[in-house]
Parts: sequence; C-alpha cells; structure tokens
Amino acid sequence: MHIDSETLINALRNQGLRITEARRAVCSIVARRHSEHLTAASILEEVQADPAARADQSTVYRTLDALEEAGLLVHSHLGHGAAVYHLASEATHQHVVCNRCGTTAAVPAAGLSEWLTQLQETTGFEVDPTHFAITGTCPDCATTDT
Repeated sequence: MHIDSETLINALRNQGLRITEARRAVCSIVARRHSEHLTAASILEEVQADPAARADQSTVYRTLDALEEAGLLVHSHLGHGAAVYHLASEATHQHVVCNRCGTTAAVPAAGLSEWLTQLQETTGFEVDPTHFAITGTCPDCATTDT
C-alpha cells in the first residue's frame, strides 16, 4: 500500500501543524519518492528548488519528525551517514550495507524472525530491526579480495 501526499498532509493537520507550502513540498517528495531512502538534506535540497516553498532545515526535520510520530514515516541509520527516511507503509525490512562501497540491500524483516527471537531470548531486549543496518561486504567487493 502506498501512502499519498494528502494522507501525509492530513496527518500533519491532525497534529495541529499549519500546512505551509514547505510542508506540502516535503510530503509530496516523500510520497513521490516512496521507494527511495531519502536524507533530510536531499529532501531540503529538493524543497528549496521550489521557490514557493521557502523551507529551511528545521522545517524539514520538524515535518519528518511529525510524520514519524504519526506512524507514517520511519528512519534508519545505514552505516555512518545521515539517517534515511521512507514511508512506513513499505514492507518492514532490514538493511545490509557494504562497508567498502556503500551498496545497500533490503532484507525482509520476516526473514530475520528466528535471529530476532534468539536476540530477545538471550538479552531480554525487544529489538527494532528497522532502525539500524547490518554491515558487511557485498558480493562485488568480496570478489576483489581474491
């Protein structure tokens, strides 16, 4: 299921936020580019390309935070870079990131259920598999080692 920009805008409205052109632009970008991992900086850059939006960094972050609080957006940390955002309606997944070239792949969280159960039994923690990335070496970089 894909979440459209109007749904995102209504979520902001329901939180009592004013719907400015900048917030509309953020919602439009997030909805339109739903299959991508977007950083706040990349969203800001795209919003600032629209002269009517007149957004600043804090507006983008506040909008992203409000959408995440509404349960419509999630953020993940893919290695050492900035957090990335994507719609919560996308299938829950984990990320694997190559330490060398930065290639990222999505792994369905359901495929990690046995591992997550073992972590919980061992540590007592209820793990959120979507918030962080597992790092390693991608197949292309691994073949350059031989």
